[in-house]
Amino acid sequence: MLKGAGTLVRHPDGRLRRNATGNPGMAAPGMGDVLSGIIAALVAQGMAPFDAARTGVWLHGAAADAAVAEGAGPVGLMASEVISAARRILNERLIALPPSGR
Repeated sequence: MLKGAGTLVRHPDGRLRRNATGNPGMAAPGMGDVLSGIIAALVAQGMAPFDAARTGVWLHGAAADAAVAEGAGPVGLMASEVISAARRILNERLIALPPSGR
């Protein structure tokens, strides 16, 4: 995965997905730890690594977007706020996979 605006997730077979969620507030301490934790948790629950990576990237960005929409940033957005929003999104959507990348 290549993290940044429009994060890219690439499968070894060449499939490439571009993520559109997220915002500048994610350039904050602990955000990478949150992302890696989300991906690891999805893999530990049986999701294939590529699917876990693209779902984790989508969820991480969507959670940051939700936190900002609720008034938590983007300036000063904290990793803990993203974690809380990610849990909410997971419970609301029951881990619906993100749309196919562009």
